[in-house]
Amino acid sequence: MTTLKFDKKEYLNVGGQPLAGTSLVNWSKLLFENRFKIDWRYIPKALYVTLMVTVISPFRLYERLRFDERVNEVKVAPPIFIVGHFRSGTTFLHYLMGQDKNLAYVSTFETMCPWVFLGSKKIFKGVVRGHLPEKRPMDDLEMEADLPYEEEYAIGNLSLYSFYHGWYFPRKLDYYFRRYVLFDDADDDIKEGWRNTYTYLLKKMSYKYPGKPILLKSPVNTGRIKLLLETFPDSRFIHICRDPYKVYLSTWRLYKAILPMFSFQHVEYESVDRFILDFYREVYKRYFDEKNLIPDGNLVEIRYEEFVKKPVDTLKAIYKTLNIKGFEQAKPAFKSYVKAHESYKPYTYKIDESIRKKVYDEWGFVFEEFGYNR
Repeated sequence: MTTLKFDKKEYLNVGGQPLAGTSLVNWSKLLFENRFKIDWRYIPKALYVTLMVTVISPFRLYERLRFDERVNEVKVAPPIFIVGHFRSGTTFLHYLMGQDKNLAYVSTFETMCPWVFLGSKKIFKGVVRGHLPEKRPMDDLEMEADLPYEEEYAIGNLSLYSFYHGWYFPRKLDYYFRRYVLFDDADDDIKEGWRNTYTYLLKKMSYKYPGKPILLKSPVNTGRIKLLLETFPDSRFIHICRDPYKVYLSTWRLYKAILPMFSFQHVEYESVDRFILDFYREVYKRYFDEKNLIPDGNLVEIRYEEFVKKPVDTLKAIYKTLNIKGFEQAKPAFKSYVKAHESYKPYTYKIDESIRKKVYDEWGFVFEEFGYNR
């Protein structure tokens, strides 16, 4: 087995660990769940998380006492979910739709500090901003505290019910995937805990942005359609797909970028490769089984390759199909964002025959479903 190589400087890059925004109780439960198996090189990172969650604790208590009663009374408008596998164009779509001021979204700051973003923004937003890279390491898109981000990080900071804990403890990647994405063998208490956590987050966002539909993007939600509909009836969905060969290689690039930043453990190359193949296959089996549960008119499926050629026209069709108000009002902002990124070039991948065989053998049914050539 080959251990993934990490740059030594990542061992001391303590501020990039998302769990710095969790609670002391959640952090303790995660450590216990993983039997405190932190590789010694990551001890500085673990100490930083412990320090930050301790510092945040009184601010967390203050926010709950000040806001929770009002937050719990808020009604959440049916959300708009962007789904699709990692590295399929979900972020560009999220960033672009996030230019619409009629929609709300969970920002990077809010995902990193979900316990305290209502009452302690002035204190902690600068901390988050100071630890963010200028560009996302996996694709060079910009990062900023106010830009849209994946709410799954917030779920992980609020609770145990998140797949992203597998990025922090990668020796249990498959465990977190099957327990909190597919919910295999999960009892009703776990599902209810996940629903309550997600609802609490969206209630806080709805309290902050009253009356606005919340635009959400989390690739892991591709495998949770049924649970999302049970939790948020009348939700609308935008699914984006991309050439599976490029998704495989780009997902590997993602893992090589985030594991050094996020994890507390070393992990073998072969186990990550096996996991990437299993995740995609199982998530799409689940998506194809459950997407028919989405009411007519509440699902749009697009292809990345066509979206990037005509992004604003694609949004117009999405808004019309899903009956999202305000396209014409937001159109100048969409055009401005597209123009600012017209020079962006996606990473170029070399796809050899061994990769083609491995990927098609595992994911052939997805090629057929979405019409990609072998």
